[in-house]
Amino acid sequence: MKKPVSLSRKELYDRVWSKPMSTLAREFGITSNALTKICNRVHVPYPSRGYWTKQSAQRRHLRIALPPAPEDAREAITIAGERATSRRTHTRLTKEQRREQLIDIAGRILTRDGPHAATMKRIAREAGISETQAYNYFRTREGLFVELAKRELNAIAAGRRAELQRGHDHYSRLALSIRGYLRQVAERGVLLQLLLRNPDVRLMLREDHRTRRDSDMSHHAGRLVERFGVSRQIALYCTVILTSVSLRAGKLVANKKIAVDAAERLCVAITLQGSRDTINATNSAVASA
Repeated sequence: MKKPVSLSRKELYDRVWSKPMSTLAREFGITSNALTKICNRVHVPYPSRGYWTKQSAQRRHLRIALPPAPEDAREAITIAGERATSRRTHTRLTKEQRREQLIDIAGRILTRDGPHAATMKRIAREAGISETQAYNYFRTREGLFVELAKRELNAIAAGRRAELQRGHDHYSRLALSIRGYLRQVAERGVLLQLLLRNPDVRLMLREDHRTRRDSDMSHHAGRLVERFGVSRQIALYCTVILTSVSLRAGKLVANKKIAVDAAERLCVAITLQGSRDTINATNSAVASA
């Protein structure tokens, strides 16, 4: 039996990226599988299969940064030259709880480290399950990203609706709706923009986005028709044009190109005036008829 070795997480991280896991495991006097379990337990990433067959210049781009230590991690990691036992507390989650956990973890990794770091292996490791188990809940990484994007979109829509309900007339509801949307985007837009940069995610969301957009626009146009007598066609054109202002402002807010307060002032002013002009034009046409 090899003499026990005590390492910090950073030292273990440096060692596993310096030579193949099988070679390092033999030096420690344990199996590759045992070394993998130790790394998983303390959240130390290690090279994937095929890493050592690549040239050194390619390897630099594949190295995964060392994430924060888990809350229960010890300062020193002792490798005793015998089979490692997992200290991770295993909690049986329902299928829905596990899906939500994986979505939460994916969101944290994306926000903290970017899309390239959010691999299924990394997500599964932080959840305390195997990569194979993670694929039991989501067939692909992009499928997981789509569910995360839908959750963010639903939260933005819910925040906008909650603000809208506080309005007492058409114009106050319109202003509150815009403010609610932009404030939600300021909070969630960075993550959403990261997700939408993935072309597969955009493609899978396209139908859902079209349905969501058409429903919102149809609802708003319907209010203009019922309450102010605006023709259906003009109501739809007005809604499409004015909505595009807020959507564009939302992208600028999400990308930190404009402050949310400035975006609110511009969008509310433009949208309210546009809505008033459309309604007044209809009233003038009716009066002169």
